[in-house]
Amino acid sequence: MPPQLRRGFHLTMLDAGLDLERDRKASVEHLRSTSPQSWDAASLRFIREGVSVEAGGIPLKMAYGSSFPYREPAPMPMARDGAEGKPSCARGGLSNVWGASVMPFRTEDMAGWPITAQDLEPHYRAVLDLIPYSARRDGLEELFPLYSDDANALKTSRQADSLLRDLEAARSRLKEHGVRFGASRLAVDASCVYCGLCIYGCPYGYIYNSTETLDRLREHPGFTYRPGVLVQRISETGPHVEVSGVTVDRPTPFSLTVDKAFLACGVFSTARIVLASLEAFDQPVQAADNCYFLLPLLRYRNETETSREALHTLAQVFLEVLDPAVGPQTAHLQIYTYNELFREQIRNMLGFADPVLGAIASRAVLGRLLLIQGYLHSDLSPGLNVSLSRDGRLSIAVEPNRKTQPALAALRRRLWAERDAMRAMPVSPAMRVGKPGRGFHTGGTFPMRSRPRSLETDVIGRPHGFTRVHLVDSSTFPTLPATTITLSVMANAHRIGTAVT
Repeated sequence: MPPQLRRGFHLTMLDAGLDLERDRKASVEHLRSTSPQSWDAASLRFIREGVSVEAGGIPLKMAYGSSFPYREPAPMPMARDGAEGKPSCARGGLSNVWGASVMPFRTEDMAGWPITAQDLEPHYRAVLDLIPYSARRDGLEELFPLYSDDANALKTSRQADSLLRDLEAARSRLKEHGVRFGASRLAVDASCVYCGLCIYGCPYGYIYNSTETLDRLREHPGFTYRPGVLVQRISETGPHVEVSGVTVDRPTPFSLTVDKAFLACGVFSTARIVLASLEAFDQPVQAADNCYFLLPLLRYRNETETSREALHTLAQVFLEVLDPAVGPQTAHLQIYTYNELFREQIRNMLGFADPVLGAIASRAVLGRLLLIQGYLHSDLSPGLNVSLSRDGRLSIAVEPNRKTQPALAALRRRLWAERDAMRAMPVSPAMRVGKPGRGFHTGGTFPMRSRPRSLETDVIGRPHGFTRVHLVDSSTFPTLPATTITLSVMANAHRIGTAVT
């Protein structure tokens, strides 16, 4: 429960609140009411819509075959110059499509922050008490505490079990070379039935979605949920804040006067609101981003019948690389084992030869193929310049970073050097690096400072010049450590909410 509700305050949540289409909801409910053994190709067709593997990698993740998490309820013009990334106006935001990986930050990766990981510790614990948490006690704990005594470990796939055994056998060597490893930590309920559909959306809702928390809040008499509105500006007048914007279904103006306002609209939408409110038109702010990349691994050993295994298809193993050749901060690698898109990738690579060679190639490759989804610290990644024009267009332009390519090259060399320890070879020519913003780990447009200046925030998220408005999303992060963003966003929001009276 938010600290404000515990103290007796009334909270109103304003939200555009776009939702999954009714027909898709009905189809999901049908799957949920039956067991995976009774599903057939026809009943699953809708959930796979919009997802395919192209030469450049995997496109935007859909939610049950729908793009509703990225839909715009009203014109929100954006110009992207070499960048990707999208705001979300959905109920639940990007938690409708996230990968559910949860790792804390290390103070060593938080240079330039006015707070430390120790300051976030009680708030990590509070968040992890709120959400389902799958984690194990393993070698990751030495640097990344679990912050929970109540975690339940999901079953890992046979490919992941085999990889973890090989990594464990080489633990001393890997630690000496700055590589830590362990089972993935996921915001997933232990009731998982291992149906393998995680990449499309869990029919049973076992992957945490913030709508679960919203539904619980709506049962509290001190909480009001108001969907169907799009906030455009905020202003302070004496002891009050005026929040204004338009309604979604028909663009009519609305306004609401409150005592305090907390903005958690996501980095791009929060930037749009704050820059418009300050009338800081054509004044660029710098957004931090985690360079996002995909890199296949080929195991020495072939696991048979991987396509028939009951498993989850989220990240199975985490590697944390602390190699000075890469950079002074942690690089975070999430390892995925088999999912059915691997077979589609092989089919695309073989082209016309697939009918002849597809079965042979699948037997030879699928049991060996793993996929790394990796992130670099924002100090090693390209940034984004974000600005708002007077006509309401948000422009996003890439700010190159000369450290990025050397860091990626050093990381590839480290993985190649550890190939015998991993019993796996990185397929470096197949690495795909996403455009800035593509990994949806972006923030820092209004960074926290001990002594904030214009277009910066204080340690409780108040933009310079405001006293009753608090930013509680990643917009306030001075830098972005690589070890996943969502858990720390939630913990920092809880920290600010606890501090504000």
